[in-house]
Amino acid sequence: MNSLALCSFVVTLCVVMVSYSPMVANASGEQCLAEKICMENLEDKEGCTLLLKQADPKIVSAMTFDDLAQATLEWAVTKGTEAQAFLKELAQMENNPAIAQCANFDYDGVVASFKSALAELKEDPQTASYDAKVAGDGPACCDRGLASANISNPAIAALNRQIVILSTMAFTAVCKLGD
Repeated sequence: MNSLALCSFVVTLCVVMVSYSPMVANASGEQCLAEKICMENLEDKEGCTLLLKQADPKIVSAMTFDDLAQATLEWAVTKGTEAQAFLKELAQMENNPAIAQCANFDYDGVVASFKSALAELKEDPQTASYDAKVAGDGPACCDRGLASANISNPAIAALNRQIVILSTMAFTAVCKLGD
């Protein structure tokens, strides 16, 4: 099996597994807080719902916005770090300056912003909300850089979309602290 066929198989398998994984709902069958944020505040509701299916269980079981913000930011740091590692490896394999820019500059900002938001969450929620929001700038810059270099990579596009969703979810959860 060549590498392209193997990659396609793995991506298809992951999509199938994610689409069949259960969502956590409370006993009355109502949407969890994270699902409510997806439905009320995000343009990509479907992408957000799919992302929640692979989320840390602390996110979908959060009963307060404080818990949701904390869990979302923790997961965002992890996802941002994993995304950056993937992009660095891809940049090295492809030897492409636009992908290297995404990995070494745009995603440095993503990871640093999510970490800063997490660190500021308890002491300065206003700064935390700002940092959570600007974490979404990295994927947008990455997308623009790839487009100007005429690079179309569905894996990077999907990754960027997930990080933007996490940024918006975290921003919204932090803004609702105390609700």
